[in-house]
Amino acid sequence: MLTITLCHGLECKLLGGRYMYMIKKASEISGVSVRMLHHYDEIGLLSPQKSENGYRYYTEEDLAYLQTILFYKYLGFPLKKIKSLIAKDNTEILIHLKRQLNLMQKEKEKLLTLMETLQKTIDYEERKITMSTKEKFRGFVYQDNQKYEEMAIDKYGKDVIEKSMKTLKGKEVEFTEKLNQIFTSFAENMAKGVEATSKENVEIAKSLHEYICQYSFDCSIEAFLGIGYGYKENPEFKSNIDRFGVGTAEYACNSIQKYVSEAR
Repeated sequence: MLTITLCHGLECKLLGGRYMYMIKKASEISGVSVRMLHHYDEIGLLSPQKSENGYRYYTEEDLAYLQTILFYKYLGFPLKKIKSLIAKDNTEILIHLKRQLNLMQKEKEKLLTLMETLQKTIDYEERKITMSTKEKFRGFVYQDNQKYEEMAIDKYGKDVIEKSMKTLKGKEVEFTEKLNQIFTSFAENMAKGVEATSKENVEIAKSLHEYICQYSFDCSIEAFLGIGYGYKENPEFKSNIDRFGVGTAEYACNSIQKYVSEAR
């Protein structure tokens, strides 16, 4: 049980000279609400020490881990995954910081590419500078991240997804580029008014199916149909694909449905 020797407002000093903070002060320092800190404690993500009267007290180490949690949240990791990551390396916070820096550097590179694309688009609109359709979509990438991995596990099962990830290992960039080409082609055809069920789009859907089988897992025709519906119906996937052009997700889904109906 925690023994407090001296308190100054919301900041307390312990035996040994260590400073600890009551939950309201920890909230003020971090910007995380008291309610959310309670939630982190309840789910075992960040559980501070408690005094005899039940008050929570946060050490400097607790606040360092809270910073790590916030970095992971910013990068899109769900709380369940963050808890798993921290549990694996709970004594090596430097591991998390280096991992997060690497992920943020990648995000920075993507952001810089998007900024360049945006500036070119502005120049195109203001000065009518030539800009290809492909250039307009530069920087928009369709690729897996932690939340997509978890959704895939829920839908297809852990064994299938783990096998898929082993197959994909070392080929992530290549597969992402293939997917970008696929959805850029769908978006371009949609912009040109080509019917989603056209022969050209059916061939694109066929290529997508083949890429999934080659780079990911042995995807049956029925599973591929389910993936197609997921593009349209799952908000996360739909939002990501529609970055290539609003309506691309539904357009691709319709093309996939046509391909599947002919392939059966």
